[in-house]
Amino acid sequence: MGADDRFAEPRASNRTGWYPLIIPCPGAYALVWLRAVNQLKSLLDSHGCALQVALDFTRMGEALAIASRLQGLEGPVILEAGTPLLKAEGARSIELLRAVPPGRPVVADTKTMDAGAVEAGIAGGYGASALSVLAVAPEETISETVREAHRLGLLVYGDLIAVDDPLGALGKLERAGVDIVLLHVGIDVQRKLGITAGQMAGLVREIRGRWPRYLAVAGGIKPGEVKGMVDAGADIVIIGSAITKSGDPAGAAREALRGLESCSR
Repeated sequence: MGADDRFAEPRASNRTGWYPLIIPCPGAYALVWLRAVNQLKSLLDSHGCALQVALDFTRMGEALAIASRLQGLEGPVILEAGTPLLKAEGARSIELLRAVPPGRPVVADTKTMDAGAVEAGIAGGYGASALSVLAVAPEETISETVREAHRLGLLVYGDLIAVDDPLGALGKLERAGVDIVLLHVGIDVQRKLGITAGQMAGLVREIRGRWPRYLAVAGGIKPGEVKGMVDAGADIVIIGSAITKSGDPAGAAREALRGLESCSR
């Protein structure tokens, strides 16, 4: 089965990143197309860094319940449609998360490995501000993902999960035009080896010294570790279960946001 046959046609509402504006004129109307401003980029430009909450659920109701409990948070918060959620509930999960007030930017954690332009189109069609592509993917796939994502007005995360040489992979991601590099310790590695991203401040600093664009970190990070990640050079700190499985998700998120206060970029 070809890549184009595996996916339904994405919604047309945001496929090109341009929006029509009809302006009444004397005796006629003028149609003007406006380029949409990427909500995630605007947030990062204005705050310097952000907290991303990974909603790695397999039921839409659970993801929406946590997103709703975070409504009252003040500060730079990104919602992530996690890979399990996208696989279980489909791309509509992006649209539903975007609809939760106050309408935060949503990252689609697609972990794209092939058919990059197709998956960028799906993510953009449902209103995502960004999607992720695996750094272990062929450079052609990463470049195609970036090309189509940028055409649609999306940003692209380059996920270093499963990369043997994270520093060595940075050149490949930079050549392809990736916007955000993601240092990511996967769940299985966390469980088997007891390693989390929160213990890798040294590597974060090394990447920061070589990577000129946004830097994100993920993998078992706790709210109390956010400041250390930011001080090491992270722009986006991604937290999943330490917030979503907390007895007080909003309280845990507020603690994490306090850790961003040292961000000066």
